[in-house]
Amino acid sequence: MYQKLKDLQQGERIEELTRRLVSISSINGTVGETELATELVKILRSFPVFKAHPDWVWTQKIPDDQLGRKNVFALLKKTSCRKTIIYHSHFDTVGVKDFGAIEAKAFDPAALQTYFSHYQADKEVQQDAASGDWLFGRGALDMKSGDAVNLMNLLYYSEHMDELQGNLLFMGNCVEENDHSGVIAALSELHRLQIEEHLNYQVAINTDFISPKYPGDPNKYIYYGAAGKMLTCCYVKGIETHVGNPYSGIDSTLLASRINLLLNNNPDLVETIPNEEVLPSTCLFLRDQKDFYNVQTAKVTRMYFNTFTYRKPAVELLAEFKTAIAADCEKLVATLTKRQQKFFEKLEIPATAENKKVVVYTFAEYLTSLRQQQLPVEQLLTDFKRTVDITDKRAAGFQLIDFLEQQANDNQAKIILFAAPPFCPHNSLDTDSNVYRQLQSVLEQQPAAENFKLKEFFPYLSDSSYLAIDESAQELVSLQENFPLAAQIYPLPFDQMRSLSIPALDIGVYGKGAHTWKERVYKPYSFEVLPQLIRDFTTAVWKSTKE
Repeated sequence: MYQKLKDLQQGERIEELTRRLVSISSINGTVGETELATELVKILRSFPVFKAHPDWVWTQKIPDDQLGRKNVFALLKKTSCRKTIIYHSHFDTVGVKDFGAIEAKAFDPAALQTYFSHYQADKEVQQDAASGDWLFGRGALDMKSGDAVNLMNLLYYSEHMDELQGNLLFMGNCVEENDHSGVIAALSELHRLQIEEHLNYQVAINTDFISPKYPGDPNKYIYYGAAGKMLTCCYVKGIETHVGNPYSGIDSTLLASRINLLLNNNPDLVETIPNEEVLPSTCLFLRDQKDFYNVQTAKVTRMYFNTFTYRKPAVELLAEFKTAIAADCEKLVATLTKRQQKFFEKLEIPATAENKKVVVYTFAEYLTSLRQQQLPVEQLLTDFKRTVDITDKRAAGFQLIDFLEQQANDNQAKIILFAAPPFCPHNSLDTDSNVYRQLQSVLEQQPAAENFKLKEFFPYLSDSSYLAIDESAQELVSLQENFPLAAQIYPLPFDQMRSLSIPALDIGVYGKGAHTWKERVYKPYSFEVLPQLIRDFTTAVWKSTKE
């Protein structure tokens, strides 16, 4: 690859690298992730510095991964220097089914540009394609152009060693688009390098994408933190009944519908952080557990939500959701009672005393309630762990509660809230830190026309979440108590995250349509302005950091 790059200018280099990476399918959960890792190693080892030092490029296998997926590392060393900056990015992508009839062109930027330049159904996309300033293709924006920027900057410093004032570590991660197991595994490698290579990590720079927030938005957003994520799960158990006698039960799908209306996209149930894009919970799954048709109402419904976290600990949000759901369930029960009474009045049937009730628990509270019923909870948990075959990490907690409910065998309507994978911690830079001050200073020196705007939290999910952690040890213990089977299905090295505590920020490529078939990256900014901005910041951090 270096032979193709050596005589090209910066922007041309990045475009060549992006097109090459996009051409290789690396859809999350496929062997393509492994093939892309192999290609990254091949590209890196074509650079003269790594030809001379092939051991400076290596891979790390993801433990127990059936596809044999790997992280890719490259360390550009400055002799007798500890201060180190990480350039990191992920190289897996989402799927391509959304391309429909042109799915075969999903990895062909040239073919897509031709297609979209004649695409009259979306004038904005058509104009972008016709301009020649945008590069299309699955992963072009999210985030193979980001990989290419990091590769090119690594190459730049290897060709200008006089500007290298510290070590540069390239980290390319697999498995970002669902469970983040790539970067989670990489934590141990970062810890190893810290010890064996005596590295002192100043900052990790992620080049994940940024996008306009609204039509005509002129800003380029730089983020000095990463939002977290909790997968908020609701096990919803009603009281089943025949449809010919609907008022004698409580339909779990009705309860689930109320929860969905309460939590889904509700701006009243979010943190208040001025000038930040604080997003509400979004339902990702809602399904009753009837597996065939009959005229019985659904006893159990499962649902889960994507819940972003920012400054509040995840377990505190879980408690707030519980309070809101409990209050709404009281209103629902009152409504059901009124409906039943109205129904009986029409039929001139005497009203009967009703004692309908829906109990709302967190998972930890649920286990406590089972212990109070004298159930052998610890033995039951051990039995379940020994016998269950968990193929879907998202289903594991629901399966466990199903198992426990069979043992309890009560007739109580209930809702049990818990967390499931993935869990992403939130973190952000201290605005009094050297890294933040250098970032602010570098941005102030950039041309005003770029309209840089500093924001605290990267609004999408990011591997940067795992490089540091703001939640306290006790808050994490409380969360794990409400995270069924966490140690088995999603063990997270919280102590290692806290020990590394690498300041992480996002200075990303710019484009539109991420995770859609119209995905495209804007070349003039992403390939020309951004790489120099990252180098300016890199130099500023190095210069301001004493060994």
